[in-house]
Amino acid sequence: MSSHEDSQNDVDLLSHAGEIFAPVKLPVSGRTVPNRLVKAPLYEHFCSLWDGNPNSALCALYAKWGAGHWGVIITGNVQVDRKHLSFGRDMTIPEVLSPAALAPWTRLAEAIHTGRASPLDAPHPEAAAHAELGTPLALIQLSHGGRQSLNVLGGRSPFEPPLAPSPIRSGASHAGKDGQLSLAIHKLMHQEPREMTHTDIKAAVAAFVRGAELASLSGFDGVQVHAAHGYLVCQFISPKSNIRTDDYSAQTDPLHFLRDIVYGIRESKIIPAHFVVAVKLNSADYTVDSTEPQESRALDHVREIGSWGLVDFIEVSGGDYEDPRTSPPLPFETSLLNVSAEFIDSVQQFKKPRQVMFEAFAERSMDVLAHCTPSATARGAPPLICLTGGLSTLPKMSSVLGHNHAHLLGIGRPAATHPSLPVELYEAVSARTAGRATDFFMTEPPALRADGLGEPPRTLLSWRALERFTFYVLSLLWSLQPARLPRLVGAGGDVNWHNIVMRRIAAGEKEPADYTLGKIGASVRFYFSPYPPSEGGASARWWMLAGVVGVAIGVGLGQVI
Repeated sequence: MSSHEDSQNDVDLLSHAGEIFAPVKLPVSGRTVPNRLVKAPLYEHFCSLWDGNPNSALCALYAKWGAGHWGVIITGNVQVDRKHLSFGRDMTIPEVLSPAALAPWTRLAEAIHTGRASPLDAPHPEAAAHAELGTPLALIQLSHGGRQSLNVLGGRSPFEPPLAPSPIRSGASHAGKDGQLSLAIHKLMHQEPREMTHTDIKAAVAAFVRGAELASLSGFDGVQVHAAHGYLVCQFISPKSNIRTDDYSAQTDPLHFLRDIVYGIRESKIIPAHFVVAVKLNSADYTVDSTEPQESRALDHVREIGSWGLVDFIEVSGGDYEDPRTSPPLPFETSLLNVSAEFIDSVQQFKKPRQVMFEAFAERSMDVLAHCTPSATARGAPPLICLTGGLSTLPKMSSVLGHNHAHLLGIGRPAATHPSLPVELYEAVSARTAGRATDFFMTEPPALRADGLGEPPRTLLSWRALERFTFYVLSLLWSLQPARLPRLVGAGGDVNWHNIVMRRIAAGEKEPADYTLGKIGASVRFYFSPYPPSEGGASARWWMLAGVVGVAIGVGLGQVI
């Protein structure tokens, strides 16, 4: 390519890159998003087991993001029901919204808005830089585990069934395909759910509304209803998990449950009109067997949500926990649940060459909403589209906005490795505009090694080298056995690695991304290192006790299997 062509491409890139920092008004709440960069939900796993309250570690993490001047910051999934957690350490909406219950949530909202982990702390240095990027809007992502809520760790008594639209166990669509070990693990982890009655459904809707009321009372700017990735709202939408024949049938009215939630939030007397309501949808949920998309059905749902005139933006991503990816798991990955906001899109028809993941679906959604007519009772215009997944370089971000494929840019895992990404991108674009060379975010970031071992350490005489060798030997031994693990086992290595990065951010590490730590090592730390830190070593003692119990269970199972 000639230098003239390079110059033209650079000018074109810069013309669209500037749009990243342009404000946009939300159509229903009327709030202004100061720039187009959205910190997409990432699963933190930061709370104490079954506690559910935001703690100092979460406030420190979100203060760092708040200081980074994101346009919108959305929390990881916050469960609305204490008996339907994903993995035991989720943030959870309290049952009574007392002043004491609201206090930790108020601190979290303030951390996002001010860039300070507590009122006594000084703001992060970057918080004062580039104030023109604005103060982020803070949103809580409301979720309900439904049938995906794990046994015991989901907050219920052992073998107490979770609630779901229909009595279809999570993983049932792959039963018999992945072997007996996979089936046994699925049965151990996930109970066959109890079909929800209309009373159960009304209680679940009320729980979502209570979550939105907590967000409003504690100073958050809005909520995002999680209707993707196989959680309860998605379970009502998908024919994989909903075979009901009543008013909540996935065939006749798949958005009934979601509609009840959104209308309930907008009708609450506690929640003001300027409160932001968003919805997260999943482009790959619209399939019965996870192989053939039903694009028209998905777009019909986008059109219906647009007709309500009650939602400010729809976040589009893809994937689910029954089939989180198409590639095989690592030989010795130990992750049991992939709870990231980003998935690998296995639906090739939703892709086009040189487009980021899910962009084609987002583009079609933009077109559908442009021709959508809200109902007479609507409060505003159709929602905006937020595209999440694969936006890992500045050219990709600029392309999405330049081609009008989305209004907002959802950034997931790069938000962990670059918590101040908006500030860094702004400085990079300003430098390029001024003619100064910079390669920041112009190429793909480093990829984690596929073998899960991490980059080689600088010296072989180190603990990291010994750890790497140990994992290599264990991986080799595991690869020699014939049993196949469930699809969701091993799908979370990237998630666990980024979770460790978030822990390092909360601890104030200047370089939180450590690529010598592989996905296997990150998974071991994710599950077995005491976190969050607690005074007096109580957290460490709890994990030691859990380890002893785990070994005892393992020995017992070994004697009977």
